[in-house]
Amino acid sequence: MAMELLRFSSFEEFLKHLNSQIERTRAQLSEHLRRYNEIKDRAERLKSIEERLAKALGVKLEPVNEIDLKGLKLVVGARPTDEAQVLMEVIQSLRNKLEVLMKLQKLVEDVAKNLQEISGMILLVETVNDIPVKILLCETK
Repeated sequence: MAMELLRFSSFEEFLKHLNSQIERTRAQLSEHLRRYNEIKDRAERLKSIEERLAKALGVKLEPVNEIDLKGLKLVVGARPTDEAQVLMEVIQSLRNKLEVLMKLQKLVEDVAKNLQEISGMILLVETVNDIPVKILLCETK
């Protein structure tokens, strides 16, 4: 979990930052979806072959050579099915992040409208894994 403290001179600056994060997350999501769609057919074909072989031979095929290095998993000889699974996990995580960022954007826009008349404030924004979790409104000196 990575925590960070960001400083913004206005809600508008913070909203620009949120918009940038949303666009970056959308671009990442789009790229991963493209890669997933490229590999999905190969992964499904391999899975079908493995299932047929397992049924014909009456044995369970070992799915992957995975080594656990104190919490870090190393997959030797990764197959398209392994890559597709990891891509889908990343895609779901990016979708969740995008949804949270878009909800935050709406909330911050609403707050900014209500506080637009107040000047001389800076925003300190605490983030966890690039997601804002706390905003401190501070007076400038």
